[in-house]
Amino acid sequence: MLKRLAKNTTVLSLGTLFCRILGLIRDILIATYFGTSKILEAFIVAFRIPNVFRSLLGEGFSDSVATPVLSEYHNQRERFLLLGRRLFSVSLIILGIVVILGILFSKYLVIVIAPGFLKDSYKLSLANIFTKITFFYLFFMGLVAVMCSFLYALKKFALPAFVPSLFSISLICGILFFRRYLHNYILVLSVLVAGLLQFLSLYLYLLSKKMRLTFEFRNSFKDKDIIRMFKLFVPRIWSSAVYHLNVFVDTIFASLSWIVGNGALAAIYYANRVIQFPLALIGVSIARVAMVDLSGFHKENNLEDFKKVLIFSFQNILFFIIPITFLFLFMAKEIIKVVFVHGKFSTYSLFLTYPVLVSYSLGLFFFCGIKLLVNSFYSLKDTLTPAKTATFALIVNILLSAIFIFPLQVAGVALASSLAGIFNFFLLYRLLIKRIGSINWKGSLWEVVKLLILGVLTAGTTKVVWIILEYNKYIRIALSFFAGGIIFLLVGLLLKLRHFIYLKRWILRR
Repeated sequence: MLKRLAKNTTVLSLGTLFCRILGLIRDILIATYFGTSKILEAFIVAFRIPNVFRSLLGEGFSDSVATPVLSEYHNQRERFLLLGRRLFSVSLIILGIVVILGILFSKYLVIVIAPGFLKDSYKLSLANIFTKITFFYLFFMGLVAVMCSFLYALKKFALPAFVPSLFSISLICGILFFRRYLHNYILVLSVLVAGLLQFLSLYLYLLSKKMRLTFEFRNSFKDKDIIRMFKLFVPRIWSSAVYHLNVFVDTIFASLSWIVGNGALAAIYYANRVIQFPLALIGVSIARVAMVDLSGFHKENNLEDFKKVLIFSFQNILFFIIPITFLFLFMAKEIIKVVFVHGKFSTYSLFLTYPVLVSYSLGLFFFCGIKLLVNSFYSLKDTLTPAKTATFALIVNILLSAIFIFPLQVAGVALASSLAGIFNFFLLYRLLIKRIGSINWKGSLWEVVKLLILGVLTAGTTKVVWIILEYNKYIRIALSFFAGGIIFLLVGLLLKLRHFIYLKRWILRR
C-alpha cells in the first residue's frame, strides 16, 4: 500500500516539478520584462479574481467532493461514465453563469480586493480590462478541474500532473515572441490561450479512452450523487472562500502603497511564487495522492490503515520541507537575487521582496500540513470542519496584518499569513484527533530533531560557501547548493534518517 502511495506521489511530484521549473522560467521572464511595474500589479489583481473562482468551482470542487465521490465508482464503469457526463454538464451551466456575472461586475471586484487602485486610475482601468478577459480563462479551467477529478478517481496521475505546464509554456512563448506587439496585454492573453490548451489536451485524452463527455442534462440535477456532491460542497464553498479571503487580505494590505511602498503587490507575487514551488511539489502532491487512499479506507471503516497513510504522508512532508525551509531562511536574499534580478527587476525590488520570502518561509511546513489535514477531513466526507478553522485563521490573519504592516510593511503582511497558517494547522490537527482517535508518532519526534539538525547544517554550509566565493552569482549559487547537497547527503546518512535508509536499501537492491 505505502509503496503504491509513494509511486503515485512520485509521478505527481515529477509532473509538478516539471511544471514548476517551467513556472520558474516564466517568472524570470516576467521579472525581466515587467519588474514590479503597474502592468504587472494590475495583472496580479486581475488574475487573482477568477483564480479564486477557479479554485472554488474547479480544484476546490474536484479535490474535496468530485474525486472522493467518483472514487466510489471507479470499478463500475457504466455508472462512472454516466456520473461523469452529468457532472460535466452541470459544471458547464454553473461556470457559464459565473463568467457572465464576473464580466459584468469586474470593476467592482477589482475595487474590493485592491482598494489602493482607486488612487491610480491607470492601474484600475488595466485591472478591469484584464479581469474581463481572465474570466474566460476561468471557464476553461473549471472544466479542466472536473476532467482531472475523473482521472484522479481512476488513480491516473500522470496527465493531470503535466497538463498545467501548458500554462507556463503559453506565457513563456507569449512573452518571448509576441510581447513587442501586445506589450500591455500579452500576459492576460497568454493566460487565456493556456486555459484553452489545457482544456483541449484533457478532453481529447478522455475521448481517446472512450470517455466521451457529451451533454447529459436530463436528470443531471436529480442524480443522487450529484445532489450529494453539492450538499458536501456547500461547506467547501465557505472553506474555499475563507481561504481566498486570506489571500485577499495580503492583496488588500499590499495595495496600500502609501504604507508598504510601490511594488509591494509584485513583491508578494514573486515571494509567493518561490514558496509555491515546494508547496505544490511536495505538500499538494502528497495530500492529493493520499486523499484517494484515505477515502477508500474511510469507506471500509479501516482507521488503522487510514492513520498509517496519514503518518507516512506527514513523514514525507517533514523530510523535504524542513531542509527547504532553512534554505529559504538562510538564503532568501541570494535566491531572489539569482532568480529575479534581471532587466526591470531592480535592487529596490530585491530589497522589497526577500523579507517577504523569509516571512512566508516560517509557515511553509504548516501550509503543506494544512493541505494534508484538510484532505483528510474531505476523505471523511467532512467539509464543514476545515471551513470553521479557516474562518478563525482568517480573523487571526486580518488582526495580525493590521498590527504588523506598520513596523514591518509588506513583510508584516506575509508574516501574518504564516502565523495564521500555524494557528490553522494546530486547530485542524486537534479536531482530526478527536475524530479518528490518537495517532502513534513513536520515533517521529527524534526524526524531526535530526531533520532540524540536517536543515541547519545544510543551509548554513550553503550560506558560508556563498559568502566565501567571489564568482558571478550563477556560479556562486550552483557551487553553494552543490556544497549544501553534499552536506545533506553525508549528514543524512550519518544521522541514519529513515528516508536515507530506504534509499540506501533501494540502491543496494538495484
